Amino acid sequence: MARFAPMATWRLGWFLVLLFGCRSDPLRGPNHGPEQLHLALGEKPSVVTVTFMSAVSYNRSSCSINGTSNGTTFVRTYEGTSKVYNNEGWLGRIHSVRMDELPVNVRLSYSCDGTSWHEFQSPPAVGTFPITIAAVADLGENCDKAGCGNATIASLAADSTYSMLLHAGDIAYTGGDENIWDHFMKEIEPIARERPYMVCVGNHEHFNNFTGYEVRFTMPGAAASNGNLWYSFDYGGVHFMTFSTEHHLNIQLPFIKADLEIASANRETVPWIVVFAHKPLYCSTNDYYDCEIHSLYLRKELEPLFQAYQVDLFLGGHLHNYERTWPVVQNVTVAKSYSNPKATVHAVIGNAGDSEGLTNRWEECPDWSVIRQASLGYARLHFESSTKLNFDLIDSVNRSVIDTFTIERPVPRTEAGVSVYV
Repeated sequence: MARFAPMATWRLGWFLVLLFGCRSDPLRGPNHGPEQLHLALGEKPSVVTVTFMSAVSYNRSSCSINGTSNGTTFVRTYEGTSKVYNNEGWLGRIHSVRMDELPVNVRLSYSCDGTSWHEFQSPPAVGTFPITIAAVADLGENCDKAGCGNATIASLAADSTYSMLLHAGDIAYTGGDENIWDHFMKEIEPIARERPYMVCVGNHEHFNNFTGYEVRFTMPGAAASNGNLWYSFDYGGVHFMTFSTEHHLNIQLPFIKADLEIASANRETVPWIVVFAHKPLYCSTNDYYDCEIHSLYLRKELEPLFQAYQVDLFLGGHLHNYERTWPVVQNVTVAKSYSNPKATVHAVIGNAGDSEGLTNRWEECPDWSVIRQASLGYARLHFESSTKLNFDLIDSVNRSVIDTFTIERPVPRTEAGVSVYV
């Protein structure tokens, strides 16, 4: 697997080992068969990958699936691969099983131990509507502080209206502790084993040079060669693309440009383009570096591409609150309307909850900012058709709708590479 240098590298754990000697505490990690099951989309709708953890001694990397399609019942068994992972006193085996030739948009059941069976909906055919997804950022393990994500995890588990979950970075808040990865993945498992759980990297994944993040997920496409740092996929009538805000953009820009160019040319089949990444291009939290320096760097590098290929929506996090914009470009509000917007709409969804709590400190409200608030919640996106997207912010505690807006526009037909926004 190729490794890429982050903007900063932290080696405190190794420094302490060198300073005080080798670890003497017993190895930690799973002590039995499959646990922490989570699904991921593949390179096409007929492929779904199951990733799970186990003790090293458990070397059965296979899952069986059964279901009915076109009146025919079928049972299949898939053989996968596994690798032993040993890091900072954690020892276990990570399994990945690729299930292919699945019928599209069908209720199926699978088991990776022959005993426990889990249902999921196979992905919809490319270009189909409606689809509903959920999205979070900055979601940590359950904890007992104000602003923790317990209510969000519970609300997501109780919500049966969405078929895929995006997580835009800062996963589990491990602090470099592999056990916290285990805790969080067990907590999210009831959600992630029943629907694709698509992730991107955030700054809290930096420990051990992002290794925990790289080995625990199996994202599709380009992700296989870059440690899940940048990749894209189609889900129904929506093209999703992600990249790392924690690594230099110069190594990612060729992929980003090529991917958006292909997606833009494929609008008649897949009309929507959504980009998600951890750090935002627009925010007005009282956070000078992230909202006044780093966001401008991202805008400079990415907005020309977002404009040229007409990205509909950008989802980010990092700031522990919620904020949405009008269609905006170069820090200028294009219109105070979501009817046929002429620029990308941005949403910060970092209010899922974690041990650091929520952030309710703001600068003077910019013209492009529509609403900003700090209560636990998650986004639910309903792509009703090729021309209509409904966005709801759901309150994690009482499951009411905190905020809602609708983007309506004709399918963009501008020649790829030509901006209609400026």
